[in-house]
Amino acid sequence: MKVTLISPYSDLQAFGIRTLSACLKQEGHGVQLIFLPRDFTDKFEETVLNEVVELSRGSGLIGISLMTNFFNNVVQITQRLKEKLRAPILWGGVHPTIRPEECLDYADMVCLGEGEETLVELAGKMKDGLYCHDVQGMWFKDQGRIIANKMRPLIRDLDSIPFPDYDYETHYILKDNCIQKMDEHLLKAHMNGIYVTIPSRGCPFGCTYCCNNTLNKMYSNAKIVRKRNVDNIIKELMEVKSRLPFIKCIIFGDDAFFIRTVEEIREFCKKYRDNVGLPLSIGGATPSTIIREKLSLLVDAGLIFLRMGIQTGSERTKKLYKRYHSNTQVEEAVKIINEFKDKIRIPHYDIIIDNPWETDEDLIETLMFLAKLPTPYQLTLYSLVFYPGTELYEMAKRDGIITGCLKDIYRQYYHDCKATYLNSLFFLLHEYASRGDKISTKMMFLLTNRKLSQLKLNRLLYYILKTQNLLYKGFKAIQKGDWARIIRYIRGSSGIAVHNYNHGTD
Repeated sequence: MKVTLISPYSDLQAFGIRTLSACLKQEGHGVQLIFLPRDFTDKFEETVLNEVVELSRGSGLIGISLMTNFFNNVVQITQRLKEKLRAPILWGGVHPTIRPEECLDYADMVCLGEGEETLVELAGKMKDGLYCHDVQGMWFKDQGRIIANKMRPLIRDLDSIPFPDYDYETHYILKDNCIQKMDEHLLKAHMNGIYVTIPSRGCPFGCTYCCNNTLNKMYSNAKIVRKRNVDNIIKELMEVKSRLPFIKCIIFGDDAFFIRTVEEIREFCKKYRDNVGLPLSIGGATPSTIIREKLSLLVDAGLIFLRMGIQTGSERTKKLYKRYHSNTQVEEAVKIINEFKDKIRIPHYDIIIDNPWETDEDLIETLMFLAKLPTPYQLTLYSLVFYPGTELYEMAKRDGIITGCLKDIYRQYYHDCKATYLNSLFFLLHEYASRGDKISTKMMFLLTNRKLSQLKLNRLLYYILKTQNLLYKGFKAIQKGDWARIIRYIRGSSGIAVHNYNHGTD
């Protein structure tokens, strides 16, 4: 049976949908992937939608991956497909898992949870003409009636799942407002030398702002975190090196790599160094899982970059987020990471702002804490979005903060930080720390002091620091002969303290 799978995301890595494709191909189905990289705020052109229809023609099943922010985009694609074709439309991913009834207002069926086994069973029954509305992990809409089957158990043996499908002979991509057949040149251009894989599934923490908060409750009686065997990971990466020789860096995109034991990390590092040998980047680190011995082994094996979630330095906010590490643990983790600053790139630390329950005192507590940390580091600043099903979403609904999901959630971007004075201090701190300089705790105290604020003196200090930073960056740009950047600095220098922080800093 021909199956068409569609990814609306800007990132072509698309680990989930590529893995689903590999599972279906393993069972003999003909699968094509259509990648539609587009910002979620932009609608698709009519010509693009018509091309999607023509490519999907003859499919027995059309599946679309959906994260919350891409809801409008996927609705647009689905409506055009249903206007022109009779093939059933399946939605899968995090959003349909959490809001299946809403999704069935548009799709014919939704897949909840992990989809590999579910989709293979569904496609097999459809191919053989068998009744399929009893497939576990699936909800259906049949003549206006919802059929809600129970969740399928989590996949225990991750090593049994085939590696993601990079057979670009059956892949297509949206480029220059038309859909083109994928080739090695296009794939190389969009992957930027980076290959992303996921060595484990599940998160042991379930913070109240994260989708894992909801997913963990859905599987409350199961072992959430499951790890792939080291040999399985290495085999995948060796195949990637052979098949995609333009790959120059590996990224692990899971939430739990660092929970592996020292012995597991040691085994991985030896085999990675001997068989793969590419620079390695790991996200999803947490202050409680950073251990010197683990980090030392990974750096020796090729680790060049690390991202760790801090989120807040406020004790009150940590309780709200159910982030149970202490500031002392954060300091210790940063100190350990900083020991390797000559061997790895500048680490990124995640921070959440725009929390309506936080007071200025909470934000100042976080700013003062961050000012204590050794540099260099970069802050990745997130504007708090209330994703459906999370505890914070329910709180926001109860407190009247959410008035409509489309406006208040689906169309919100998690990097669109509000233009406030205290937010500007986070970005200023990021600019100084990213080059190895510090804004001292004494200076941060002055920048956030209420009495100085009444006299507008803290803003004067901010302008001075901001100007110093602009001069530093301008001097560096002159040294490099980067006149385009200098012009941007001149044009942006009038923005001063409060501006839109949509995409961070230069």
